[in-house]
Amino acid sequence: METKKSIFQRASEWGVPFGLYLTCGAVAFIFADWFAPLGLIFIVLFFATPIVVYYFQRRKFIEDDGFTDYSALWMLGIMLFILGTVLASFIVYMVLQFGRPNFMYEQAAQVIKAYSEMPDMKDSELLVILQRMVDQRRLPSPIEVVFNAFWFITFGGSVTSAITALIAKRKLKKYRRQ
Repeated sequence: METKKSIFQRASEWGVPFGLYLTCGAVAFIFADWFAPLGLIFIVLFFATPIVVYYFQRRKFIEDDGFTDYSALWMLGIMLFILGTVLASFIVYMVLQFGRPNFMYEQAAQVIKAYSEMPDMKDSELLVILQRMVDQRRLPSPIEVVFNAFWFITFGGSVTSAITALIAKRKLKKYRRQ
């Protein structure tokens, strides 16, 4: 007799591929200014994330023959986001720390350049403050970026999982052969 795996066992198994999925999206975002098609890849992965979470939740629901509670499916989604984000955070930290240590400053320089070319924004307070932050080296470090992203993604993942769990819990279609 096959025993069914718990929500936490499934989340630990599926957290690694989901973390790699999140990592691909983050790395595509980080290098999109160097290679433009990565921007499109990031957008596709970003908007497909709820579909991926739904897939895992629905898979668990079907595995349990439709007897998984909404709260369990929601918890599965939350755990997927937490475990996946832990993995992605580690890899993204390494990329930001060693692959693109000046990423934040490069992005700030692009914003400053773009705003400086706009007549209405040339003397804006935003531009002055951003330039001062760059000059004083006050932009967030890679570890600060990663921790902020971790909390943002896990919170957003919790909300996303709540919605996708509602959809994943729809009734199973049982077909009988006669």
